[in-house]
Amino acid sequence: MERAFGTDIAPVQLVPQDVTRVFLNLFANSFYAVNKRQRDTNDGAFTPVVTVTTRDLGNAVEIQVRDNGVGIPDEIKDKLFQPFFTTKPTGEGTGLGLSISYEVVTQQHGGMIRVASDVGKFTEFTISLPRRLAAGSAAGSSGANGAS
Repeated sequence: MERAFGTDIAPVQLVPQDVTRVFLNLFANSFYAVNKRQRDTNDGAFTPVVTVTTRDLGNAVEIQVRDNGVGIPDEIKDKLFQPFFTTKPTGEGTGLGLSISYEVVTQQHGGMIRVASDVGKFTEFTISLPRRLAAGSAAGSSGANGAS
């Protein structure tokens, strides 16, 4: 795992437990993808890499999780955030990780999550979180705010 963290990023108002769940889901999927590519190529030349990058965008922060795994075909990208959709074999995934992550980022925190991928080359999830929770967001109205 490689890290490229932006410097001097001011705290962001968020629910730490829920955002941690988002990143655990993304990391688990990335590690699965790079390990799958390594098993499938089996030539010893492939080096699995997961990179996490953060940037300050002023009123928001951006976090990117990129891997050089198997990639995601275009025809299924629009299904990624649907509950119970998975590309993993039966018993290896519930299909809830990305749908929960989408809800936490967009509904609870008022942010955005996007995916870019090229099959056999990379997948990159980009999350933008506003610096402050919106008053009407689930987290903002519950009073369960934290800082990270």
